Order: sequence, then C-alpha cells, then structure tokens
Amino acid sequence: MRVFGKMSMLWVVSLLYVLFISPLWAVVIYDNSQNDLLGRFNPGRIEIGDEIGLAGTERFLTYFSFEFWGTNTAKPDNSSFAGVVEARVRFYLNDGPPDANGYITPGTVFYDSLWFGGFSPTPRSTFIFTEGADFPSGGLFIPADRMTWSVQFRGMQPTDTLGVDIYCPPAVGWNWNDYWENLSGWALLQNMNAPNGQMNFGAYMEAVPEPSAVAILLIGGGMMLLARRSPRRE
Repeated sequence: MRVFGKMSMLWVVSLLYVLFISPLWAVVIYDNSQNDLLGRFNPGRIEIGDEIGLAGTERFLTYFSFEFWGTNTAKPDNSSFAGVVEARVRFYLNDGPPDANGYITPGTVFYDSLWFGGFSPTPRSTFIFTEGADFPSGGLFIPADRMTWSVQFRGMQPTDTLGVDIYCPPAVGWNWNDYWENLSGWALLQNMNAPNGQMNFGAYMEAVPEPSAVAILLIGGGMMLLARRSPRRE
C-alpha cells in the first residue's frame, strides 16, 4: 500500500506539472533575426530605439538578444577598440509626451542594463540577456504589447565604429520602418539610405506566462503529501 500510495502521489504531482508548469516553457514573442537586409547602421554616441509589437500573451521576458558590429581601423586584426567602449540597453513603454509630429515617444523605463563593456570589435556578434543573470528570476515583466528597446554606445575613439544590423520583416511580432533617436529629446526618424527604407534592428525575445498561484500551491501540496507518504523505518 505504501508503494502504491507513493506512486499514486507521483502520478498526481506529474499530472499537475504537465497541466500547470510545463506551459511555462518560454515561447518566442518577437523575432527579427531571420530576414537579414545586409544593412548596417552607425548611430555614433546617440541612443537609438526600435519600436516593436509583441506576439502572444506571454510577458515575462526570459531571453533577449540583438546583433551588433564594431571595428577599429587603427588595428587591422580588430583585436581591440582604441577607446574604452561600452554599451547600454533600455526598454521603454511608449507613454511619453508626443514628439513634434504628434507621435507618442518612449517614456517609462522598465529595464536599464546600465553601462557595460568587455566586448571587442567584431564583424557580427550578439549581445544576450537572460533570466537570472540580467532579468529577475522568473522573467522581466513587460507591461504592454508594444514597446521600444534602445541601445547606446560610448567611449569610442576616432578609429572606433559600432552599430546595429538591419533586419525586416520580423518572423514573429511586428515593427515599423522608422526608428527613434534620443538627442536631447526623442524624435521619430526615417533613413532612406537603409535597405528598402527599413530601420528595424535585428533582435529576438522569448517570454513565459505568469505562473499560476493555484498551480504553485497544488504542486507544493502534492510534494508535501508525497513526503509524508514516504516509507518509515519500523
């Protein structure tokens, strides 16, 4: 009976896991990393942002990545930058004041990586941000279906150049063919020199739904019952 009871509880816990916990595997909510337009954008030291729309309903961000490139013409092997180069990533809600053309600007910041370095010149590489390391355990909550993510570089010397790669259209989610620039205030701009006039930066996001409190209680209760039913020494 003890073995049967223990196995029964294992089945219960397994069933609860399948019903409530397994759906928390991350799903793609934005993917603009498939259609490479072979274009590059050099923003200098100006903060630039890409306004995007997210697919699905999962809004706890567990993974974010974007492509960048960098060169130092003073070193043919591109082994290092001439300056102490750093980058900074921010996530915004589009709830700021309208710009000169009436478009709602990026406003509330709900993620800020702060300045980080430690990277080298590259023909193409990817910055990766993950749950637990960069985002809170369980994921960073995105409080909207539409947002702007931005990147800014600093510390470059005259021979250093950095920027982002241009992709479009996204395989998951959506975007627009313009971009935000923050130079003493946000402005929505277009770049007719970009491939097909598109100014969408290569990026990718995965997220999970909010864990159900009921599911957590059920799993916890099942594990407690399982522990209580463990064989005892006679």
